[in-house]
Amino acid sequence: MSLRFGLVLLACVVGLAALSPGLGVPVPGTYLGRDADFAIMALQMLSASWAEGVFWPRWLMDTSFGLGGTTYYSYPPLAHWAAAALARATRLDAAPTLGLAMALWRLLAVGTAFLWLRRHVPAGPALAGATFAALLPYAALVDPWLRFAYGETAAIALLPLLLLALDRLAAGSRAQGLVGAALAYAALALTNLPVCCLAAHLGPLYAWGLGGRRAMLRCVLAGGLGAALAAAFLLPALGLLAHANAASLFNDSWTENLMLFTGITGKLAVIWGATLLAAGLGLLLLRDAAPRAAWRAPGLPRALAVLLLGALALTCVISLPLWLTMPQLTAVEHPWRSNALLGTAVAGIAALACAARPRPRSLLAAGLGLALLPPAYLAGVVALGHPAWPKFLPAAQRLDFARNYSGAYSWEHVPAEAAAAGWVAIIAGHPDPWPRPPLPAGAERIPGGFHLPRATGPVALPQFFFPAWQAADPLGPLPLRPTLEGFLELAPDRPAVDITVTIRPTRWEGLGWAVSAATAFGLLLLSLPKLRPSQLRLPALRPVAAIRGGTAGTKRV
Repeated sequence: MSLRFGLVLLACVVGLAALSPGLGVPVPGTYLGRDADFAIMALQMLSASWAEGVFWPRWLMDTSFGLGGTTYYSYPPLAHWAAAALARATRLDAAPTLGLAMALWRLLAVGTAFLWLRRHVPAGPALAGATFAALLPYAALVDPWLRFAYGETAAIALLPLLLLALDRLAAGSRAQGLVGAALAYAALALTNLPVCCLAAHLGPLYAWGLGGRRAMLRCVLAGGLGAALAAAFLLPALGLLAHANAASLFNDSWTENLMLFTGITGKLAVIWGATLLAAGLGLLLLRDAAPRAAWRAPGLPRALAVLLLGALALTCVISLPLWLTMPQLTAVEHPWRSNALLGTAVAGIAALACAARPRPRSLLAAGLGLALLPPAYLAGVVALGHPAWPKFLPAAQRLDFARNYSGAYSWEHVPAEAAAAGWVAIIAGHPDPWPRPPLPAGAERIPGGFHLPRATGPVALPQFFFPAWQAADPLGPLPLRPTLEGFLELAPDRPAVDITVTIRPTRWEGLGWAVSAATAFGLLLLSLPKLRPSQLRLPALRPVAAIRGGTAGTKRV
């Protein structure tokens, strides 16, 4: 019976996910598609870089209305890589690709949650819990429609894999489970940093609930290994932070998003309502999920209760001391992002409740009610919005809209020198055309930079300055510097010909790749039992006397 309920809820999830490729990517408005245009343009520029043979373009030359930006120095690329691969496979434009990718990530979230829960309960309750969580308003409405949080949607799909790895880590001994948990943390770091940061704080609590202090410490170790494995991204992001303008992310904007119920806006009302609804459903299901004694002993019930309460606490003012004393949390920016882990906890609690009650009609009724919220919300936004305001556009028009919309270019990716010159406000206001350096006579754009035939004096180029820019001619490197306006300027100290000015890896990228490679090698040793140092054995050596025809009975060494 539980399997039947799970299949009914799965049909609802599939139907809701199909709305994304069916309706397309929403046009930003007060209650719709907040980050949609950034996702479209980032994917468009990443796909163009792939066509030029650059798999990981840390600097995007076409962002900031063609003046460049630090997008993939500070923004995790994994979800966008997946979308770019999908675009290449389907030959779709950026907007329809994102609509399809959003649907696929939501369906993957059901699959990964099922794999995690299947470890603990039969298939029917596991499917019911996974699909029920996928229908919660934050995952089904806030992220795909209100915010169009593409990267966070992908991270929610990966979260159950982390919990599955932590299950194995808590149950294992020595190195067992460390590799999987480290890989899961690294995948989250390469997908969405706020969710990864929250998982780094709440994951040890979940591990403690499973296996006590020892499991918690092993989870912390796995998180450190995951960070080292993702060092190819994290070290350049941190090392170049002062030049990338992302340092301003570590501010007190999170104070406006704690659940205080003062100065509430319409958007916050929807998000906080989704939070309280998910938490309330989780708390109600706790009664049926396991006997009361099970919540006090180490095990999944206690781990899920701790995860639920911890995720809820981070959204509320009661966690204010943590936000004040833990600077790394401020990079999360929006405390309600902990809904990603809150929803995952509800999935587990719902699965346990369904396993305890084979006919969970109330759970089915709640799931069907949740399934009605996204279409009702979309219908209301379309019906009550201004008639002249476009909600959805065909693919070509959608891309043109994004290309000319200031919200498609994140102020966080304007480099520090350009930000100091006032370009953040200029880009937000979009007073095009702007005064910008023209491309010098004879110069041409090449993948990742420019080619100049000659230069005898300073030459400004139409890109923002960043330390990763390097210039050289056949005789060697040439100096670069920022202009007062924050642009890139070639300042040759001698006459130069056949000049290339390109974005090159900095020492931070080299160091990051070295740390990632060393960590990957170490994890490989841990994952292959025959290669673990504790199990390596030298072959027995034949005694010299035996090799030379010595007498029998000589001891082996």
